[in-house]
Amino acid sequence: MIFNLVFPIMLQQSVYALAKVANTAMVAYVGQTAVAGVSVVTTVDNLINSMINALAIGGAVVISQYIGMNDLEKGCAAVKNSFYIIVIISTSVSLILLSLRVAFLRLLTGAVEAEVFQNALVYFTVVLLSYPFYAMFYFASAVFRAMCKTKIVSLCTVGMSITDLALKAVFLRVLDMGVFGAGLSTLISSAAVSLLMIVLVCSPINKVYIKRIFHVKLDFEMIKRVLGIGVPNSVENGMFQFGLLALQRLAVSFGTASLAANAIIKELCNLSNIIPTSYRLSALTIVGQCMGAGEKEQAVMYINYIVKVNYILGLIFNAACIIIANPLIGLFSMPQEVNEIAFRIFIVYCAGSILFYPLSFVLPDALRGAGDTKYTMLVSTVTMFSMRICMAFVLGRWFGLGILGLWLAMQLDWICRSILFTGRFLRGKWKNIKVI
Repeated sequence: MIFNLVFPIMLQQSVYALAKVANTAMVAYVGQTAVAGVSVVTTVDNLINSMINALAIGGAVVISQYIGMNDLEKGCAAVKNSFYIIVIISTSVSLILLSLRVAFLRLLTGAVEAEVFQNALVYFTVVLLSYPFYAMFYFASAVFRAMCKTKIVSLCTVGMSITDLALKAVFLRVLDMGVFGAGLSTLISSAAVSLLMIVLVCSPINKVYIKRIFHVKLDFEMIKRVLGIGVPNSVENGMFQFGLLALQRLAVSFGTASLAANAIIKELCNLSNIIPTSYRLSALTIVGQCMGAGEKEQAVMYINYIVKVNYILGLIFNAACIIIANPLIGLFSMPQEVNEIAFRIFIVYCAGSILFYPLSFVLPDALRGAGDTKYTMLVSTVTMFSMRICMAFVLGRWFGLGILGLWLAMQLDWICRSILFTGRFLRGKWKNIKVI
């Protein structure tokens, strides 16, 4: 059952990770400053998208538990109200950032090169328009996963990635549109696929679906339930990405070569994380349905199994990534200095993923499926600021390790998360949390 649920997600994550690598490689065709400029925006982009996605996942927890207890009428109400919430919030964020984009980027980048800043500004302006569409995509994906229809999500994700790549090839290689073309391809592909997915979510053949989408009827009690899970989850992801934003200025201070290497590894990390990300998304649905059905010990059994499998597969996959690290980095056609920095970072990252990623990220997603979002939010926020940010300055600047110090600090953050989340799971308090 788990394999049937996970495999389509794994295929989706594989295509997504490869597409991200290909996207950065295509932008590298424009030049090193283009890669650095897009990298600056990617950090902001990840912040906004992760918070919106976390809201969608909050709705999915509620929907999963209603499906688990077979109350499909309330499940449909949760779907509809989740849709309204996520569209309103994402559109508001997009409009606010559009009006403040220049000042926001100045604050973020500091004394970055003028050409890097200009590339970042152009790219940021275009991708801001895609946020409402990505919000709809995340929402629809979360709903289908809650129903265990992961094949639909996988096909749509693959379709969006292929469309994005094809458009980038035309805009960058043929029409020579630079970073504007890179942003435009993202906007068009996200709009097309997200609107298609919303149409699919409205179909009554689904177990839960949006009834009469244009007939707005807000259920504030249901909204409260969704936000009760979604907001802590969103704040946690937001604090996590905000911490990365705080480190962005430190990364910029190490020079364009280090910034370009940092951008490369951000994309290669998606390859390293294919297995655990697939199980993270599945664990949330499985645990949510178990808890909705009142099967607490079954939830424990599934969590133990998922974590063990992640350690085994993570070891194999990350070891393979280490072996082919040089060819992967070479795909980006960067100068030798950039490649050497990127290689050191990637080895550190893959080693940490083998040892700590399952307990740092897969386990807390399982806890979120049970509704334990406040504890996961608290731990993630505290370890981010106390370990990753503080130790990044200590290792990167004071010890002179440069950009590598930022990634070593991340490993210290993962160690703390692993200890705290394992303790929470073993104590069992998450079993008594009531969501619906």
